[in-house]
Amino acid sequence: MPKVVQFHELGGPEVLKIEEWEAPALQEGEVLLDIAAFALNRADILFFQGLHYTLPSMPSRLGSEASGTILSVGEGVDRFSVGDKVSTIPFANARYGVHGEQAVMHQDFLARWPENLSAVEATSIWMQYLTAYYPIVEIGEAREGDFVLVTAASSSAGLGAIEIARDTGASVIATTRSGTKSDAILSAGAHHVIATEKEDVADRVMEISGGKGVRVVYDAVGGSLYDRYLDALAEDARIILYGLLDDEPTKIDVVKMVRKNSIMHPYSMFNEVRHPARLERGMAYILERLEDGRFKPRINDQIFSMDNAVEAYRYMLGGEQIGKIVVQAGG
Repeated sequence: MPKVVQFHELGGPEVLKIEEWEAPALQEGEVLLDIAAFALNRADILFFQGLHYTLPSMPSRLGSEASGTILSVGEGVDRFSVGDKVSTIPFANARYGVHGEQAVMHQDFLARWPENLSAVEATSIWMQYLTAYYPIVEIGEAREGDFVLVTAASSSAGLGAIEIARDTGASVIATTRSGTKSDAILSAGAHHVIATEKEDVADRVMEISGGKGVRVVYDAVGGSLYDRYLDALAEDARIILYGLLDDEPTKIDVVKMVRKNSIMHPYSMFNEVRHPARLERGMAYILERLEDGRFKPRINDQIFSMDNAVEAYRYMLGGEQIGKIVVQAGG
């Protein structure tokens, strides 16, 4: 029987178990996948901790990113066939979880696996690129001449944002805490890197931008970091807050925001992809750039095996990764 990652109670990585799993009968629109690789996201950790807005039903599987081959299809599946190679599109639905050797998935959450990508790469595209696409391209409308600030830039979402911001013609200012990852972030395409534990963020942004400031902020941190870049906003700035890595709450400074006619946009990618037209736009944008080589997903150097899958979650909590953390589940 295939092995999957499941949990029977809420908690830390210690609640995760690698267990045998028998696929249920497929419902309308569902397919059974043979998983080649799956990728981790911080939302997965929030899910098994009980802190995600989607709550699990025990025992629960987890994970929304995987690549694999369709083994069987249920009634009403009209977009895919047995043998198709696919990647899952991130979703917020507690019924499905793809971390394991097999998974059931609805066809609405599937996309063709780009032929020029490996299994490890194919599982690493949709969360990082879709998460960044809407804030930078559609909400922030970044363009040539803009400066875009990308916080926590060594994460997969941060690295994807660097590629997308560069693609718009904007200049990318990335942040990282200690500076130990600066070279890797620069090699990923950032024009400048600020080490937030060592440098004054607003002063450095204004120095780099020649006093212009940043017009789009793609912020995974919030809290105290928000206060540190607020004096370096450009006119009509858009702050897209998509994460809360800082333990402190993000307190909006209305006066400073008004001075720059700026907007704070609390953001979740799931609020975008539930609209078919928006999802289609985002996918088309990303696929075009994956196929012509402008985008290339960056994978963390350490790839885990299925037997060591629980260690992958512990590794993510340590925060040492650069790029997507992937588990190779099959051949």
